[in-house]
Amino acid sequence: MGMSDKDAQVLRALSAARGSHEELVDLLDFYLDLFQVQFQAKAELEEPKMRDELGMRWRLEGGIPQLTFDQLGLYPEPFVDLVARVAAILLRHNPGWQVEQESWSAEGLMTQARVVFESWDTLTAPKSTSRGPEHGEGELDPPTALAVGFALAPFLQRAAEAILPRLDLTLWTQDHCPVCGGEPNFAVLEETRGARRLLCSRCNALWPYPRVGCPYCGSKEKQIYYPSEDGVYRLYVCPDCNRYLKTMDLRGIYREVYPEVERLLTVGMDLAAREQGYGA
Repeated sequence: MGMSDKDAQVLRALSAARGSHEELVDLLDFYLDLFQVQFQAKAELEEPKMRDELGMRWRLEGGIPQLTFDQLGLYPEPFVDLVARVAAILLRHNPGWQVEQESWSAEGLMTQARVVFESWDTLTAPKSTSRGPEHGEGELDPPTALAVGFALAPFLQRAAEAILPRLDLTLWTQDHCPVCGGEPNFAVLEETRGARRLLCSRCNALWPYPRVGCPYCGSKEKQIYYPSEDGVYRLYVCPDCNRYLKTMDLRGIYREVYPEVERLLTVGMDLAAREQGYGA
């Protein structure tokens, strides 16, 4: 099965962005390779196990994400193969890195995947995990831990694509993703009324959230924002928790926008925010 039209369009948008963002070529080349592997892996996945309508509604009203790790349908052998393909991309784009692949075990990588999933943290933050008594105590090397997180992404994205259209998001008022529980790391202001939608850092689900208030600490204080020169992008910062959120204003934008691509093209805003002491 080939990748979806949407994923093919994301790859084309990412490739086209190389021409107008020469300063980001290395970053974009890495994500072109990574997305190619992730999207192809996603195309081969079966639809995740779904809850009935009552169960989905109960979780929405209770503020509980829809997904559990066991719903993702990870199988040890193909997952290890996917981690190896992702690790090869990491090494190709980071020649100084080393991966201790000879010490891998299917059990260790699956355990790491569960740790990453259940942390609700971003998939790009390496997590440590014990390999278990039969493999000796220790931790996965950071590149391997990162590869596990990246290999988990297709499963979360596939689940989001299947589950999100079935959810009544008017029932969801939480600051975390209704599908997988992840935090947002990007937002868009919609074309019509400028309503805010948050983008999950893990599964790319979008969900509505009030314009006023911080989606990290829940502060209702009006957030400070710094607009880009063209007014398309905004960097919102919270004076209470000292975190920031990149946002794209879609009003007046007359082109196809892919938030997962825009999130990469605005990496300069991440650097600027962190230099000023704000956390992601």
